[in-house]
Amino acid sequence: MKIIDRPALAELTTLRLGGSAIAEIRLDSLADCERLPEALSLAGGSAHVLGGGSNLLIRDGELPITVIRPLMGSRDAEGRPAEPEVLGAEDGPDGKYTLLRVGAGMRMPFLLSWTVRRGLAGLEGLVGVPGRVGGAVAMNAGSYGCSTAPLMRSLTVFTPERGLHEIGPEGWEASYRRFSLVKPCSWYMSASVVLAMKQDDPAKLRRIMQENFLRKKSGQPVHEHTAGCVFKNPEGESAGRLLDAAGMKGRRRGALRFSEMHANFLAHDTKCGIPGRTEDALALIAEARAAVQERFGVSLEMEVKEWPAWR
Repeated sequence: MKIIDRPALAELTTLRLGGSAIAEIRLDSLADCERLPEALSLAGGSAHVLGGGSNLLIRDGELPITVIRPLMGSRDAEGRPAEPEVLGAEDGPDGKYTLLRVGAGMRMPFLLSWTVRRGLAGLEGLVGVPGRVGGAVAMNAGSYGCSTAPLMRSLTVFTPERGLHEIGPEGWEASYRRFSLVKPCSWYMSASVVLAMKQDDPAKLRRIMQENFLRKKSGQPVHEHTAGCVFKNPEGESAGRLLDAAGMKGRRRGALRFSEMHANFLAHDTKCGIPGRTEDALALIAEARAAVQERFGVSLEMEVKEWPAWR
């Protein structure tokens, strides 16, 4: 376990916004979970689990939070990134499935590359997602017809109330871009997840993943500093289409703007010479919600998580 005082949070997020936390607690092993309550008590503030920082909008200033980072740099004996653990196989109604235990700190691009090379299907729609496995679980991340939760067979989590423990599908609830534990807790941290992935042809999966990436690259600002989609898609509708029709595409405030490529992406122009401010991002988000509500009567729901929550 390593504890860092007053870490700059902007550097830990893909949007490159945010102030500083009281402390950052980096876990090196699952055994560190036993020491976590004491470390949090000494640091103070509310606990917030941070993975790849790809779906976050963090307030500016000195924040009363302590950031927990779960096993971000796991390595094997040769110093290479730790690989998923193959637990075995199971028969499904449509073929064979391989069971994998995956650490929450593993980068999603690494996991996708590893599984596709081995002909394991189910995550191809998440190509281009820069976050970590724990974040994909927490958001039930999905795209192009795939979602994280349906692949999950079990989840090892830490909660202050129960410590480190494993739960099955009966222990969580998941829906579109939502994931929560059934048993109430003050907060939780994913440690690892067991995924069941269907065995398929590697060449076919590579082709699907390449097609998905080219599609995403042509329509989304994948090379800019964003936090992903700002709003969830309303049922049967596209938030990006509504925002575009409401005149928000390209709308700018300071260093923040709604992308010209896709109106549901808030981009931070870090090279414009103007310091990026979270209050500018929030003002644009409020303007966008009001514009869509006024024109279409639709109330957009946030997909990006706000730290600390202030509404």
